[in-house]
Amino acid sequence: MAINTIFKTVNTDYERTMDGKQIVTQCNFDTQSRGGVSKLCVLTGDVQITKVQTLSKQIKISGRLALKLVYLDGEKKLNNFDYISDFAEDINDDQIVAEMPCIVKADIVDIQSAIAGNEIKVQTVIELVPNIVEIATSEIIEEAEGALTLKEEQSYQKYIGMVEEECEISEEYACGVKVEDILLYDTKAIVCEVNNDDGKLCVSGKAEITLVYKAEGIVSTKNMSLPFMHELKVKGENLNACISVKVKESKLVIEGDENDNILKSYVTLCIRGFVMQRECVNAVVDLYSPSHELEISKNKVCFMRQGCMRRFEERISGSVAVDDDDSIESILSTVVTQNSLSNLVAMDGEVLAEGVVNTSVIYLNDKGENKCMQVELPYSLQFACEGMQEDVKLSGMALVSDCAYKKKRDREVEISLTVELSVCTKQEVEQCIISKVEEGEECEHNHNAVSIYLPDKGETIWQVAKTLGMSIESIKEQNPDIANEMQGDERIVIYREIV
Repeated sequence: MAINTIFKTVNTDYERTMDGKQIVTQCNFDTQSRGGVSKLCVLTGDVQITKVQTLSKQIKISGRLALKLVYLDGEKKLNNFDYISDFAEDINDDQIVAEMPCIVKADIVDIQSAIAGNEIKVQTVIELVPNIVEIATSEIIEEAEGALTLKEEQSYQKYIGMVEEECEISEEYACGVKVEDILLYDTKAIVCEVNNDDGKLCVSGKAEITLVYKAEGIVSTKNMSLPFMHELKVKGENLNACISVKVKESKLVIEGDENDNILKSYVTLCIRGFVMQRECVNAVVDLYSPSHELEISKNKVCFMRQGCMRRFEERISGSVAVDDDDSIESILSTVVTQNSLSNLVAMDGEVLAEGVVNTSVIYLNDKGENKCMQVELPYSLQFACEGMQEDVKLSGMALVSDCAYKKKRDREVEISLTVELSVCTKQEVEQCIISKVEEGEECEHNHNAVSIYLPDKGETIWQVAKTLGMSIESIKEQNPDIANEMQGDERIVIYREIV
């Protein structure tokens, strides 16, 4: 009987991170018309990608850099600047194909400032890292009629699409006074969870708003946490997606009575990510024929399988003392200026996250003068994570929330905050498939009525069946105590019917 193999086409699509590129931006802030500058207190920035176009061998990227500054003028009064700059950059690579799905991750990896006369000079280093989707297919054998087969459940994935959707959230705060000036209004966001219940793909997370304002001559700080949940347009079962979120626009509106202002925040979030669909198949990974020799060609299929998103959080704290002879009368504000996640490593049953949180403390000294100082809080955090393995590739982002401060003694400040991590997992998959089967010469049959086979330790029941040219069911029927893996002390007895 000839062997009839039935093939099935499966997708082995995967997301790949390409080599990134760093660009440097330089901007100068002239403070002469605002009373000059004596010290920079707060410098925070964010970058977002506004457009990505993939051409043949090239990715064209457009983005926007936003900087926010709070500084002390020549009279040591608090003042501020907001700055927005658009940029365009190309990344060239021979492997880029026109219209290839591509998402570019953009982060500020370094930001430096200097004061020269009345100018504040800021240099920003932006890292652009493209992520593309490689589309690939393989042929697996689903059935092989006329042969005895060994099947294995294998998991593949198909690229469903790229999502780029917007979500709007809002919050209001009744401050109870008349606001004279908004010194800082900064918004960051993070994805906390992605789930695929009931065929829907839902993203949830939160935005963190830092608001520093002046009212009745007093500087105050308000931190607000805005949760969000958004159902993506894509539908289906067994979907996986590593989703990121960026603040596209954040607007503050002052309403209410003249002496009882209400601060309303309107935030537009941009949600991006690749959506993959997992397919499980029962593939033939080995086969043999009791009647004919078979020539089998095997290949290995390798791809990165999209995993799930994990969320972790840990509270960290640290203390710092002022570096001059001042005493701290009162703390006006503590602002997170930068949160750098420098290292994210998968370990067996754990995740290691390392980074640095930079904060700025604005305070009044015992002479009633505005002062500020910079504080670094490095962290190295290990989180228990069930099922995590060393070979898993991790990517993610970090957000700082619930930043609190208190004065310790006259010259020391204690800062505590929560570091929240959104981690995406990817794991390399290597699967063996049969690509070709050719039928050869007729096998020589064993005509002995009784055969005894002594297997080696570690030999499987499938290997025994191939050696004897019988089905697994027939061997087990005559040797009911046989296990799936041999211990090396078995005696397998086979009775054959003599015709």
